[in-house]
Amino acid sequence: MTCARPEEKSRIWRVADAVHIDVRGLAPPEPMVAILQTIDGGDIDTALIAHLDQEPIFLYPELDDRGWSHELLPSSCGGTDCEDGVMLRMARWAT
Repeated sequence: MTCARPEEKSRIWRVADAVHIDVRGLAPPEPMVAILQTIDGGDIDTALIAHLDQEPIFLYPELDDRGWSHELLPSSCGGTDCEDGVMLRMARWAT
């Protein structure tokens, strides 16, 4: 999966099937706060994929409360263009 940030080094970018947010390097609780602000902003009309330094176990109950599913994705493909950390795919539950 190629998910590199766009050239302008934005923390949020869109690809065809998802919005990505890179919160690596932020001190806790900033990654969770940034993800929840993005979800609560109402602009996500597709999946949201977060790039994190570690698994966000405290985020899961917040996602459940907001009606969002979550699944960890493999973030290492063995090539030189792969990223370290954890990728979490989130999507709003169907209503």
